[in-house]
Amino acid sequence: MEADAWSLEQALWTGGVETYERTLAPRALTVVPAERGLLDRAATMDAIRSAPRWSRVEMLERRDMRPRADIIVLAYRAEATREDGDAYRAWCSSVYVRERDGWRLALHQQTPLPKP
Repeated sequence: MEADAWSLEQALWTGGVETYERTLAPRALTVVPAERGLLDRAATMDAIRSAPRWSRVEMLERRDMRPRADIIVLAYRAEATREDGDAYRAWCSSVYVRERDGWRLALHQQTPLPKP
């Protein structure tokens, strides 16, 4: 599953709104920088619909763990570029939970790093 989780994570960065609709758990939480803060699933979807998409992401210093068979935790340093050329770096973590219909993102967190 670890390889599948990393593929899901990549798809969330570079995929479209439909990727989030399929992957976010019903009670998902997202923790993002400053003005947005703590988002529930509906607020996360609103943010995704209004933000420019990422054209590229590198997930560096990858770590993953499985505290239980139905949970996987990913942690990494992201270096990403939006379609408009804006660069972004952050420490990220995601928690996936296996539900009846597959793996769902329950929690995603980002801690921005200074611009290079």
